[in-house]
Amino acid sequence: MNIYHNVSDRAKKVEMRLRQNSFASLLDFVNFVPKLLGFPLMKDKIFAPFWIMHLCLLLYVYVTGTLVYLINFAHSAGDFIKSYVNISLFIFVVNDSYWFLSNKQLLKATLQEINLSDQLATINPIFRKKHERLVLRIKLILFLFYGFNMTNAFFIYVPHRINVQNNYAMTPCYGMEPITSSPKKEICQTILFFQEFNIVTIVLSYQSLLLFVIAHTTLLFQLLSDDIMTLNNYDKTAHFNNPLANELLPVLIRRHTILLGVINKLKALYSGPIGVDFASDAVCISLFFYLPLQEWLQFMPLLTYCFLAFFLYCFLCQRLTNSAELFERSVYACGWENFGVKEKRAVFIILRQAQQPVEILAANIIPVNISTFATTLQAMFKFVTVIKV
Repeated sequence: MNIYHNVSDRAKKVEMRLRQNSFASLLDFVNFVPKLLGFPLMKDKIFAPFWIMHLCLLLYVYVTGTLVYLINFAHSAGDFIKSYVNISLFIFVVNDSYWFLSNKQLLKATLQEINLSDQLATINPIFRKKHERLVLRIKLILFLFYGFNMTNAFFIYVPHRINVQNNYAMTPCYGMEPITSSPKKEICQTILFFQEFNIVTIVLSYQSLLLFVIAHTTLLFQLLSDDIMTLNNYDKTAHFNNPLANELLPVLIRRHTILLGVINKLKALYSGPIGVDFASDAVCISLFFYLPLQEWLQFMPLLTYCFLAFFLYCFLCQRLTNSAELFERSVYACGWENFGVKEKRAVFIILRQAQQPVEILAANIIPVNISTFATTLQAMFKFVTVIKV
């Protein structure tokens, strides 16, 4: 009974935490699966057996299976293109796995700075309701992204992927032939299931965390813009200079400095991995158009995921850039002409900092924004047109 009550109380606490519209509730949501599998976001230690099993299965199922297929069974261009899907997926998984294993300290520091900036942003009770509304929007984006891809994975992708009768341009369970009879069939399906389960959880955990930190940093820039505009709200007939500037500007400078530090950390965390994902996504989606329409269907879950993740990357990073530019305009429109000399200098410093471009670069080269999304789709269309003609 005590165990039952403890589990029940813990479940109620988790439910209450998730119902809150706060940074902590969003972090709990994106941290739920990593914590369950032994690599929590806010701790340095990882559960080594999970990663050992994951990497061993990845090498056996994808590397060995794809090489055997390419050597023994691939003959046409379509076979090689379909096998590239497995190579692309392998690149995704290795990229995300390496990221989780190698960036624990930097990720922890980034989340702590975002949390600190979030606490400072909610000190003013005027903006708490807006903060909750914006957090709710982020939560809906995460729920829809996670829910759609989980449903897509476990009801469509994984059942087809573990079916040894399906041809996914890969030799499943090499060395266990024949895998069409018991018990080898069931053993192979178990191996494939655990591998695909690991892939889905790691990739979606990585993507949802990326969406969360970018969207929440955007939120903090929006609140900072609103907060600095409140400097216009004072009785100009009673005061020649704004009496609030001396009190509020140091806090706003600190919040902006923290956000700039967060942006630099996000660039260090995601520039390389996003570059790898972008290249794999673009090539994978482009090559799909070479295949006949009937062969698209078995890869449709992966194609849908690639396109959705690509779009959300560009959309949310564009929102981040827009919110930073909004803050720059808000600094200039904050009523600085009514400040004292000391406060005007402080505003000048904030303005100089705000004029630094805030954008995430894929591989430190390509800006991640809607323009890049549109340009890439246009290049894909041209490529497909040339191939089809």
